Amino acid sequence: MNNILKINKKMKDLLSFTPLQYMIDSIEENPKLAKLYIDETENTCFVLLGIYLFVAGEITNEAINYLSNQILTDKARKELEIIFVFYPNEEWENAITNLFPNKYNIYERSLYRLKPTYLYDISNYSQTNILKITSELLSSNIDNKSMITSEVIGTNTYNDMDDFVNRGIGFTPVFDNKICGFCTSEYPTKTEIAIGIEVLKDYQKQGIAKTMTKMLLNEAHKKNLTVYWECWKNNIPSANTAISCGFEKVSDYPVIFIEL
Repeated sequence: MNNILKINKKMKDLLSFTPLQYMIDSIEENPKLAKLYIDETENTCFVLLGIYLFVAGEITNEAINYLSNQILTDKARKELEIIFVFYPNEEWENAITNLFPNKYNIYERSLYRLKPTYLYDISNYSQTNILKITSELLSSNIDNKSMITSEVIGTNTYNDMDDFVNRGIGFTPVFDNKICGFCTSEYPTKTEIAIGIEVLKDYQKQGIAKTMTKMLLNEAHKKNLTVYWECWKNNIPSANTAISCGFEKVSDYPVIFIEL
């Protein structure tokens, strides 16, 4: 098993099982986002992208031992605390769950996609409380800015908040001088982004998530970007928001959630 610096063709082929190709694309454009491992003889690979672990190819004792002892070291487990494992088949599901008995749950997630072809009308909702995320906002005295910074930095897809402000897209609802949610771009490439979105409970069901999404989609349209939306399959409100904004489902897929 070798640690490589960039995704090569064999790894790309092995990872073709996942519908989350936009994440793979973001790693191709910015390899430092992830740790990449491949055994080209056995055709096995691992990709660790933050708390996301992709596994693919042939299952061997050597590969499983390498994953357990060299990638998910004691230090890594303490730092990560949890991981989400994306896998291609039942054999990999068994291999991973056997490695972490009594520490896992298997859930389903859903992926939606939209290529905006027009600007959305957002005049029906007062935008006075929804602000663009800028350097000025982040350096202001507004409370709860950590809600934004934790999301942006936590995905590991921007170098820092300055990088996000320069290259990313983001909006936030502000009430009583407090950040009450966010809608931010994630996993950016030249042609794609994903959406990260959350609204505090007290401000949900007011059209804020839908309006922020449309505001982000308008910016994506200007940049000719395809936009992805990922959520838990049973998160009906999230799925409904995506669908109401024009997103179409790409796929449902299983994920193993592991507490390290």
